[in-house]
Amino acid sequence: MNERKTENYPYRAPKKYPNKDLHGRARIMTLYYKDFKRFQNFYVNVLGWDMIELPVPAGGKKPGSENPSLLIATGPSYETYEGVVPGHMNVIAHHAPEGLPKPMIFMEIHGGRPVAETIENVIAHGGKVVGDEPNDKEGWVTSAHIEDPSGNVIQLWRPGNSRTWEEPETGYDRE
Repeated sequence: MNERKTENYPYRAPKKYPNKDLHGRARIMTLYYKDFKRFQNFYVNVLGWDMIELPVPAGGKKPGSENPSLLIATGPSYETYEGVVPGHMNVIAHHAPEGLPKPMIFMEIHGGRPVAETIENVIAHGGKVVGDEPNDKEGWVTSAHIEDPSGNVIQLWRPGNSRTWEEPETGYDRE
């Protein structure tokens, strides 16, 4: 068998991640739509996604809106639309009548560390902060929008210290 090897990827085994570390975990992707019915028809009928209106306290619009903000399950999920199966990442969708922003990934970062520490690492590796510099806040509200060196926008979310690996959606990783 003729295996091609390179310096950048010498056919190594997949990386072994630290046990029970939520840092870097993609949580949600954000998509945008112009025409709700077409958007809904496509994703429900092509990919089999389940969609509900995003509640107002979570950034949704008034119930029954013609152009709702959506919480979408891409696969088996809990009532909170948190994925049950690895590989299923949920989606939030918002109406964007003027133009469609690029899709964005909502990613979790270390909960017990200052968000500034992660931002320093982003900048050191060629990324940048988009918008205001984040300030650490108590609770589950600290987030920052960054841009990677390729121009992809990612929303980083620093959860409160109460978030643990033992939450229900992580049961598949029990040893």
